[in-house]
Amino acid sequence: MVDDYARTCGLCFNHLVVDTLLLKLDSEKFDPEAVAPAAAILREGGIVAFPTETVYGLAVNLDLPASVDRLLELRGSPKDKPMTIHVASLEQAARIAKIPPCGVARRLIRRLWPGPLTLVFPSEDGRGVGLRWPHHKLACELIRRAGVRVGAPSANLAGEPPATDGAEAARLFMGRVECVIDAGPTHYRAPSTVARVGPRGLELLREGAIPSSLMQEIGGLTVLFVCSGNTCRSPIAEHMFRRMLARRLQAEEGDLEARGIRVSSCGTSAAPGALPMETSIEALREIGLDLSKHRARPATAALVEEADRIFVMTRRHQQALSELVPECAAHIEMLDPEGQDIEDPYGGDVEMYRECARKIRTCLEKRLAEF
Repeated sequence: MVDDYARTCGLCFNHLVVDTLLLKLDSEKFDPEAVAPAAAILREGGIVAFPTETVYGLAVNLDLPASVDRLLELRGSPKDKPMTIHVASLEQAARIAKIPPCGVARRLIRRLWPGPLTLVFPSEDGRGVGLRWPHHKLACELIRRAGVRVGAPSANLAGEPPATDGAEAARLFMGRVECVIDAGPTHYRAPSTVARVGPRGLELLREGAIPSSLMQEIGGLTVLFVCSGNTCRSPIAEHMFRRMLARRLQAEEGDLEARGIRVSSCGTSAAPGALPMETSIEALREIGLDLSKHRARPATAALVEEADRIFVMTRRHQQALSELVPECAAHIEMLDPEGQDIEDPYGGDVEMYRECARKIRTCLEKRLAEF
């Protein structure tokens, strides 16, 4: 709801005096139409101080270079300082940056967006583009109504902490920007966490409202092995590879997930909860691995999208996953580096399962060098 709005003339800053529109709004219970004046100001080149769940920001239309220059001068920021782009939906984010179709970026987006996380995606100029989707109804309403690319650094002057309360934002920027939206204190009272995502995984650039421990948990390494029924080949690969990684890291297998490493498997035609083949259990028992507690699970789009590396046993599996998640097709690899199928030993004797396990181990040893 709109408590009040007023125009006031502020102090001179950088030889510029502006009339500031002050909007006092409830961050949850507000009339969307009350945001229209601020959105118009932003669209036409003015600067708007607005709330998010982390800190207050200073919004500017990135398509108007003069407005951007003025904002950087106002904050005392370098001219080449990159500016985070705020969005109001994943679709809007995808129009601005090339978001990887699978892997760590998808896991972070699925679990932490909208929220206090800024993600820096690769860009053609090599600098990267930072995007943030705030978990704040009022902020998103402003962005949607503005209908432009909204750049928004934190609301502070050089050397000062960012404003975390509407009264503080008003004190700093009345008379210096065209609009201040006062929605009271922010939820986190801390800046967003900033992370870069790319071919090499996750790089934490700044710890903020989301702790580094959670970022590590979500942003580690996820490896997915896929076969048909998820009762022999892919679980064999899963259990073998988990042991290999643990030995390489000089860690216990049970400690891998705490270090952000997840190894799992699924099947393109798996029956949920199906038991592994007795012959596959026996073949792995001989080399000290216990497959008896494994239960099959079907391949899903979410499993594929969230995996950093996806290894399949045959070209049929590669085709099936590519049809399931077409945008991830380029990231689905044959387990055999030479591209040969690892055939299903289903129906064979234990020696066929031993031979299948040997082939899988040979391929895994070659793949391990890539990690």
